[in-house]
Amino acid sequence: MKTLLVALFRMKFVLLLAALLLVTASARAAHVKLFVLTGQSNSLGTTDGDGAEPSPGADAADKEVRFFWHNLANVAKSLGDSGGAFTTLREQQGGFYKGSATHWGPEIGFGRRLHRAGVRDFGIIKASRGGGGNSFWSKAAADHHMYDHVVKTVTVATADLAKGGHTFEIVGLLYLQGESDSPAAADVADTRIRELADNLRRALPNAKAMHTVIAGIAATGATRDTVRAKHAAVAVTDAAQFSFFSSTDLRDQMPDRLHFNKPAKLAIGERFAEAWLRIISQPKSKEAR
Repeated sequence: MKTLLVALFRMKFVLLLAALLLVTASARAAHVKLFVLTGQSNSLGTTDGDGAEPSPGADAADKEVRFFWHNLANVAKSLGDSGGAFTTLREQQGGFYKGSATHWGPEIGFGRRLHRAGVRDFGIIKASRGGGGNSFWSKAAADHHMYDHVVKTVTVATADLAKGGHTFEIVGLLYLQGESDSPAAADVADTRIRELADNLRRALPNAKAMHTVIAGIAATGATRDTVRAKHAAVAVTDAAQFSFFSSTDLRDQMPDRLHFNKPAKLAIGERFAEAWLRIISQPKSKEAR
């Protein structure tokens, strides 16, 4: 009889513990708004021009922002990742490019600015590359490894969220690319960002309403002027799906005339956030309600 009572007590304890764990997990579960950051080296964020203290510093928001990453140097070389799981906002692995012991880009300023604005339960998925023309992000191109990489990285990240009991929607694509485009690639910069956004909306889970924010490149040159003009025009002709902001005023914060330094990287991230905050402040049309 005593053995039976002990067994019953243990069973009740196990059931109670399971119920408590379920309630705790449910209480922590959230609906997460996700932003995908991609592009080339200024999206990746180099640190060789950041002086003696290349770190972005510490901010109270950093530990509150969900962050997942996997960055590439090229099709064959990974720069490092977050271990296949979401962590919190931080620098990422470096050591491949001379002078960049770590990498960090617009995600830092973006996450901090949204948090200061009161936005909660959001996450950033970063899949950036060290250089390269826009064809790498084109699903139709022969070498479209960055398109494939973005899809794979987001798929792994969202599976990690779902495993934790969270739901999610992909609400924004943050795009900073174009400094390395050839003249031919620049001429189709508008077509390729449209195609990228359209293909990602179809390929990524819960991304049908994803809005694309394009950060204008800042480096000088006729080809880069073409990229800027093409990207700006997309946002004018399709403001419902695309936004654009300029960064040419930050040219004096590019030590090598190509890559942004620490203050400029933080500013670019904040501009991404300001663009998004303007989007969500706009009244929705009757069709979108």
